[in-house]
Amino acid sequence: MFVLLGLGYILAVPLAGLAESAWLKWAIVSVTMFMMAWPLRFAQLTTTLTRPQAALLATVLNVGLIPLLVWPFAWLAGAEVGCGMIVAAATPSTLATGAVWTRRAGGNDGIAMIVTILTNSTCFFVLPFWIYWLIGVEIEPSKLIGTIYKLLAFVVLPIGLAQLMRLHRASANWATDNKSKLSGVAMAGVLAVVFLGAIGMGNRAGVVGSNTTPKDLLVAAIVLVSVHCFVFWLGMKIGKAIKLPWPDQIAVGFAGSQKTLVIGLSMSISLGFSMLPILMYHTMQLAIGTILVERIRGQRRQVADQDASGPASEA
Repeated sequence: MFVLLGLGYILAVPLAGLAESAWLKWAIVSVTMFMMAWPLRFAQLTTTLTRPQAALLATVLNVGLIPLLVWPFAWLAGAEVGCGMIVAAATPSTLATGAVWTRRAGGNDGIAMIVTILTNSTCFFVLPFWIYWLIGVEIEPSKLIGTIYKLLAFVVLPIGLAQLMRLHRASANWATDNKSKLSGVAMAGVLAVVFLGAIGMGNRAGVVGSNTTPKDLLVAAIVLVSVHCFVFWLGMKIGKAIKLPWPDQIAVGFAGSQKTLVIGLSMSISLGFSMLPILMYHTMQLAIGTILVERIRGQRRQVADQDASGPASEA
């Protein structure tokens, strides 16, 4: 990913036409969202829907609390990176890592799927709302309205079409059996968006210059990591306080703190903000998620060992 980022900067001038082709970027986004949504068995989540507390809690944390937590600190990273931080914070949740980490940690991955549906299907409203409210005057109203239409057409619609495809049994079975291949295509789409975004950033820096400093990036990294970890911890604590089952608590922690890369990249590029914060968030959530999964699994093994040795010790 970072190799493509560097190549985009280096080849920014000769490939400027690619970055200026809005239809190409949004076409890639549409295909990527379709490929991500096609294998998902949303229709089998009735059990999770009958107990929506966990999914609603994770959704509020993800698209409600995270933007508010990032906002006061975003301006410490300068205008360019700060605006990118707000876009990253307002981006919806992701199934790619949310469900995977939840499942590996022994949580309820059905909740992660529901959170993905809720946050992605409402992002056409939620994302522009936060960008307008937290950044406001720096975005032209016409551009914001156009962004809403684009999110509806190129994000929400492909997800809906993918689920319509699953109504055909053969199509649904094929998508489920080839989930890894479809995920590979989706990842290729994400990388393509990264490359196009790097070209655009390289051209903007060459024309108007860039005020981004290492300090700005360090501030962004510290704030995003802190918010990510805090929301994960808060989700687990609130889940425990309202007496959610342990697997549901895990799902709230992961689904509530994860962000999807492709939409965050697209929005940052479209609005002319730095895409480095969403790249940072995505990379850090992978690293932090790996650590958290192993820690939770270790705690579960300890509890299991104590339960197994308890009766024997008493005897």
